[in-house]
Amino acid sequence: MDPCDQDMRPKHILFLLIGLLGWSGVSSARAPNTGLGPFEVRTHYPVTHQFLALRPESPETLPKGAARLSYGYAVANSFYNTQASSKQITTTEFNRGLTTSDFLDENRNLVRGFSLYLDVETQRHTLAWRYGLTNALEFSLRMPVLTFGGGFMDPYIEKVHDMIGVSNSSLGGAWRSYSPRNSYAFYVVKDGEFLYASEEAFTNVAGEPSAGLKWNLTKGGELIPAISFKLEYKAGNTDRSGVKQLVRSGGDDWGHYLLFSKGFGGWLAYFGDGTTRFGKNNELASFLRHRFMALEHRWSEGLSLIYQQMSQTSIFPKTSATLRVREANVVGAQEQRNFALTIPTSVIAIGAKTRWGSQLHWDVGFIQDYSNFQNETDFVLFTELGWQW
Repeated sequence: MDPCDQDMRPKHILFLLIGLLGWSGVSSARAPNTGLGPFEVRTHYPVTHQFLALRPESPETLPKGAARLSYGYAVANSFYNTQASSKQITTTEFNRGLTTSDFLDENRNLVRGFSLYLDVETQRHTLAWRYGLTNALEFSLRMPVLTFGGGFMDPYIEKVHDMIGVSNSSLGGAWRSYSPRNSYAFYVVKDGEFLYASEEAFTNVAGEPSAGLKWNLTKGGELIPAISFKLEYKAGNTDRSGVKQLVRSGGDDWGHYLLFSKGFGGWLAYFGDGTTRFGKNNELASFLRHRFMALEHRWSEGLSLIYQQMSQTSIFPKTSATLRVREANVVGAQEQRNFALTIPTSVIAIGAKTRWGSQLHWDVGFIQDYSNFQNETDFVLFTELGWQW
């Protein structure tokens, strides 16, 4: 069974029940099936920035001839030390420079599969333009620009951990206290060899552009939800020299998303299911599965509060090492840290969407991972500002 299915199925059932209860209390007047919409954000898992990753969207499309230009910004703090706790990568190893020998196990044996040491704060700027070709067909263009570095959030995250009783020197705190604060390191190891090994921070490097088409199949009614189908294509840039390999895959990716929404009174529920396939996977997974669910509460005509859950399958494919850790008492079985990396990344997003008239749109919120401690996005702050005409 698809691990993403296992992770999301109970939540789908819960939200469906909430929706059915809401529909039963709606008056005979028709409730709108689209509102200000879910947050159009990625999980911001750092290794996936080089690939296309479909975002949650509303089924609603722009009217014919209408256009919207928007700027989105997100800053994400992530820390991964999969060698802990049996063998620590600490400030000592970081200061003298990491080598592949630092990713052996505690007995100096090769760890097959994937291992990570990532201490990174990413900033993703996205310029997006969309246009209503018809009242039911929307065209869009997106261009990302990325910054990777040490950032500033490490001490604040550690203070929050202290307040809620999470130790920064244990699994729950990802062993943050063993490493320097606000430093930058991007190391991904596969079968004992570096896939990525960089401590070169960079600012405002262009990623790869993408184009999309969204077709609104139906606006729905009292019982039928609004439904749309989204296609998106990312054009690869073969210039992956230096740090550009962290923000460009070099391949042509494409993806599809089936989107639903249903209104009931002052609430709207959104659902989506889709897949992104990579033209060039660079020894990582060849596709990502995406699912999301969101609840929107229309506080007023121009203000909505959003609670959103997103799940994305792991960028690290299962390996022979992953399979062996499931077999008890097998001599030479690889460490379970590799299995943890294949678990889907699941996050919650909470925030607000505002609209002034029909022109100015503004979103703001944060993302927090909740699924596990070795394949997570950690903490993300995001905002988007848009103008429609």
